[in-house]
Amino acid sequence: MENLTQAIVAGVIVFAISQYFLKLILEPIIEFRKILSDISHTLLFHQRKILTGKSDDLNMHDKIAKLSAQLRSSVYLIPFYTLLFRLRIFGLPKRDNILLACRKLNLLSYPLQYPDEELRDTEKRILKTLKDISTLLPIETTYMLDEEIKMET
Repeated sequence: MENLTQAIVAGVIVFAISQYFLKLILEPIIEFRKILSDISHTLLFHQRKILTGKSDDLNMHDKIAKLSAQLRSSVYLIPFYTLLFRLRIFGLPKRDNILLACRKLNLLSYPLQYPDEELRDTEKRILKTLKDISTLLPIETTYMLDEEIKMET
């Protein structure tokens, strides 16, 4: 009977630890990766509108700004972020890179909000911003190759 009790207690402890890992570490990382995927999808899908800076759809500004805020806040849901970043198990970017990428996403969305020609960025500057975001985060942000971007600028 004592061996059965020890086995049950050990099983409960293993289950509790696995649930802790799943709910408090793995699920927030999966959500973080999903937000990265949504950012990549949005930037690639609306690339033509973003590069020209001409969008009659103000929802795109809101969507990019919202994704930027979600990305920034999702970092705080991952416990032991610094440790997990150093272990390089889940491919997490550096916290500072996330903050910089969020700033660049916000800068990218501003010209889409204002129809004024003066406030629009040039295509070269937008391409550089897209490339910077791609460098800071492990995502694709443009269909162009690095060599093509260098030739454009």
